[in-house]
Amino acid sequence: MAGSRRGGRTRAVNATQPVPGLHRVPEWPRLAAEVTADGTGTLTVNGQRRACAAESVAALRTGMIARAVAIATQLRRPIRLDVTEDGRTHALAVRPEGYVQLVGADGTIPAADGLSIDEGRCRICRRLQPVTSTTCVQCAVDEPLRVEVAPLAEPNAVTPPPAAAPITRPNPIELRALDELHDVEQTRLTRRATPARPALRLAFNTQRSVSAGPRVVIGRNPEPVAGYEPLSIATPGRMLSRTHATIAVDDAGHIVVTDLDSANGIELQSTPPRWLTPGHPTTIPDGSTILLGDVECTIEKAQ
Repeated sequence: MAGSRRGGRTRAVNATQPVPGLHRVPEWPRLAAEVTADGTGTLTVNGQRRACAAESVAALRTGMIARAVAIATQLRRPIRLDVTEDGRTHALAVRPEGYVQLVGADGTIPAADGLSIDEGRCRICRRLQPVTSTTCVQCAVDEPLRVEVAPLAEPNAVTPPPAAAPITRPNPIELRALDELHDVEQTRLTRRATPARPALRLAFNTQRSVSAGPRVVIGRNPEPVAGYEPLSIATPGRMLSRTHATIAVDDAGHIVVTDLDSANGIELQSTPPRWLTPGHPTTIPDGSTILLGDVECTIEKAQ
């Protein structure tokens, strides 16, 4: 172990102490981009593969970086993006501020001093803007640099949950036959009461908490979903989709969250954090916190 001398005494130096300015890039989430010469490619986020296309390879790269910046912004830290192009793979780190750096062999990146932020043109009005833009300053379109195709588009309509199966009522003649068989003078049919589902209490980082019924659909301005109470939520960065998710308490009293194919997905703040599969109802613990774009929501059952 190396040492230094100060005032006649030897002071030990910890050989494992990190070099000032270095930052280790976590392995999660894993983003992988594949870029081809015709301006098409794929972007895979935690195993979910999405087709991408742009007018040029440069625009495709910029759009993929913009998507990584959006995810890094949600997590408030750099994330890793592995880019494969021309048969070679480059390990990049993308910061929430929009800076892109090569990841070292030890998984670290230096300070971002002196780096510039990449820019691209809006997919609608062609205005030049940084990869950190969530809304075009000229035409106001959301995600102006987006290159993902159909899988990330907001749904035009939300498919309501399937209707409950009709209740089959016994035939009166069959009931009389049953009475005679068991020599019963009178048969009374009683319907078991279904206990009321608990209400929900939702706490947000962008607005006041909300007390609601047991089934809600949330977003910037959610489309109606049969049986669900619509809740419009403030989203300063406009990263919350118009109809982002449903939150419900099921018959067993569990909290169930469903991502309605939103643009920025839903991340459960568990240990480790995990992304919810779009369209797949996911049961989460009472008191859990989820990230929906730039909106943080803590979900509890009302007592």
